[in-house]
Amino acid sequence: MHHFFTTRLIVSVILLFPGMTPITSAAAEVKDPERYKQELLAIEKRLDAKLKELDEKLERLEKLKSMGESAGAVAASAGPDSGAEVVLDEPDAVIAEEVRHVAESNVVPEPDDKKAKTGLPDGFADVSYGKNGFEFRTENNRFSLAIQNRAQIRYSDPFDSDPRSIEDLERDDSSFRIRRARTRLRGHAYWPWLKYYLQYDWSQPVLRDLTLTIDKYQWAKIWFGRGKVIYNDERVTSSANQQFVNRSIVNDIFTVDRQQGVQLFGNVFPGTWHDISYSAGIFSGLGVGEGSNDDKHMMYSGRLQWNALGGEMPFSQSDIEFHEQPALNFAFAAATNRSRCTAFQTDSRSCRDLPGFAPGQDGQYRINQMMEEVRFKWQGFSVLHELHWKEIIDTFKSQGDPVRKTNLMGGLVQVGYFPHHIFPAIPRNLEFAGRYAFVDPNTQVKNDQQKEISGVVTYFFNGHANKINFQVSHLIVQNQSDQRFWLQWDLTF
Repeated sequence: MHHFFTTRLIVSVILLFPGMTPITSAAAEVKDPERYKQELLAIEKRLDAKLKELDEKLERLEKLKSMGESAGAVAASAGPDSGAEVVLDEPDAVIAEEVRHVAESNVVPEPDDKKAKTGLPDGFADVSYGKNGFEFRTENNRFSLAIQNRAQIRYSDPFDSDPRSIEDLERDDSSFRIRRARTRLRGHAYWPWLKYYLQYDWSQPVLRDLTLTIDKYQWAKIWFGRGKVIYNDERVTSSANQQFVNRSIVNDIFTVDRQQGVQLFGNVFPGTWHDISYSAGIFSGLGVGEGSNDDKHMMYSGRLQWNALGGEMPFSQSDIEFHEQPALNFAFAAATNRSRCTAFQTDSRSCRDLPGFAPGQDGQYRINQMMEEVRFKWQGFSVLHELHWKEIIDTFKSQGDPVRKTNLMGGLVQVGYFPHHIFPAIPRNLEFAGRYAFVDPNTQVKNDQQKEISGVVTYFFNGHANKINFQVSHLIVQNQSDQRFWLQWDLTF
């Protein structure tokens, strides 16, 4: 290739001197040999300088080519049907002209899928650390991977779990716990819109999430696998992005939790007064601990959200973004399922029995439930409200049996604020929040309500990725009460 370029360059330089005749004829007509020799030496120096400059540019050009590609391969693939890729980094006119002559046609970078067909390796061209952890990406952007870990270290006194009975309130088992220890893998494969997500919990252990998502259109996305049902904010929001140390006493009773199936979701009319987000899913209805369904019935769920002020908020609590403009979302969700489960929890035995219900048999319980939700954020101030209703029907009991149906109610409201913007002496990253929650496990029975009144102080070192919470809760079960203290460090890296 260098000989080819050298020949062309010599010809080009000769043509730069229109008054100069070819050397063979000029030699016979030389009248002043010494002067002619000096002219030739000057031309030779200019040629050497040009050749050196061209060699340096060719070397830079070759470094930008895909691995394994040689100069000979470029020449061999210079035809119109060639698959060779030439990438120019701000080429000047000389290199551009030479590349065009070598290829005998315009050569442009190929799409990623064509490059893959050459069989060249997908060497990692980009390694960085971002919001999703350590991020790796191939040169052609066909594959990406982000690795992230998270740990929650918690001290609780005098107990950790939510009390559901008088006996639970009387426990005294103060302890340190590694409440959560998780690894997340996420990225895309083959196309930027084919995304995957995997989360494993080492503290239980259990595979919590494994989804493949077709994320090509904002108005219609779909995932397959196991993951959270998009139902209510308190459950869908990651425990890493919670405002409090843990979710309220409402969660365990009314959660739809993680399921295995398929879910469609999206956002339509974004930025308008009728900005709408939605989700709809079909699932096996046994949580994530079972490989198959217990009967032919499926779980169906749906959520409709109005982004009233023209903006869909992500599922993340506390206004750490400090919204300059108010953001307001209203949502309604519903789900129905028939299985042996009356509650769910993400672990190897995810199908659970609520207190007061006998262990279920296949297809025994029909559950119908609904939820309404309000979320608001503005200038460090945040509000979350949820109200839940749940009906459990024991299909093994006769229609006239008074205990065939059980209705449950529950709800919460929590408010948080970063007071630095009113009292500058308070650290900017310090938030104060309060929560009230209640559960009525059977609306036909009196004096059985469970209540929670909690306050939390959180210092955010680096948003939700690194924070410390101190929470105090006053817990009431059947008119008896006790206090619980939580201190937790949540670190994502």
